[in-house]
Amino acid sequence: MGSRRSAGSYNAFKTKWGSCHPDSGNIRLNTDLAKKPPECLEYIVLHELAHLRERTHTNSFYQLLNNHLPQWRDIRHLLNSLPLSDSF
Repeated sequence: MGSRRSAGSYNAFKTKWGSCHPDSGNIRLNTDLAKKPPECLEYIVLHELAHLRERTHTNSFYQLLNNHLPQWRDIRHLLNSLPLSDSF
């Protein structure tokens, strides 16, 4: 995607799949993504990488997703249909 180098970490989020801090280049992913279909992880990683180029959900942000993962909407729909966490 042509983004600058970034660092990553994993956390057990309760309300989101990932986060990005464009100033530091840090991306954090929810550990529960490991329990989801692989394409869901691919989508979240790409989504957070896109935030390194476009901080907000602008048309340019969505164009990056369209260029690199044309089926991202279908994957997002799948992911949103799954529980965030398997814990009760």
